[in-house]
Amino acid sequence: MEILKFQGWSFSEIFHVNEADANLALLPRDIKAEDAVMLSDMVTTGFHGAELANIKLGDTVCVIGIGPVGLMSVAGANHLGAGRIFAVGSRKHCCDIAMEYGATDIINYKNGDIVEQILKATDGKGVDKVVIAGGDVHTFAQAVKMIKPGSDIGNVNYLGEGDNIDIPRSEWGVGMGHKHIHGGLTPGGRVRMEKLASLISTGKLDTSKLITHRFEGLEKVEDALMLMKNKPADLIKPVVRIHYDDEDTLH
Repeated sequence: MEILKFQGWSFSEIFHVNEADANLALLPRDIKAEDAVMLSDMVTTGFHGAELANIKLGDTVCVIGIGPVGLMSVAGANHLGAGRIFAVGSRKHCCDIAMEYGATDIINYKNGDIVEQILKATDGKGVDKVVIAGGDVHTFAQAVKMIKPGSDIGNVNYLGEGDNIDIPRSEWGVGMGHKHIHGGLTPGGRVRMEKLASLISTGKLDTSKLITHRFEGLEKVEDALMLMKNKPADLIKPVVRIHYDDEDTLH
């Protein structure tokens, strides 16, 4: 097997990897470096959101937030067999890509309360599963209100502020609605990366759709980071390509 030299979240040309046998994946040459770099964060996190929501065949799913992680949650829900998939977002480019990854409906929060929109679209029934990939501490209340009793919410959104999470008592079934909330840190490691890479190799997942901006040279890392901070409307994800020993390496 030909091996692709690959770096994930590391802003240096050389770095040490602990437990390399368990943490470094061998990637075949048929995967482009810039596509592979999405596996170690965007893909595994987004798919984990779908896993945490316990999505089953034919489920109606809502993915709240369709940045790069949310888009991969849409793709993950689709791969797990979801039927109808609502994607909540407002940026046209992200909405278009969400449809390409398997979303069947777009819910624009600028058009009104997303819970009301979901309930209207489902004839008041709500959805089977929710993946939270964006929002804030108030987003949990929306998820609880739109989900059916006996169902699951998977959260992979980082909550950087706020002291408490809102859980509406009545819509939670006064504590007896069996509405389960799961949140967790995305798994990594060699085996998972190689399995996710197989989705690219077999043509079942195209991560190139996530890449909207490309930079050349390690000195451009700061430019890429500022782009993510400022979040222009056309941004999904940037990549930085450096050249080291005649082999392409990406950050």
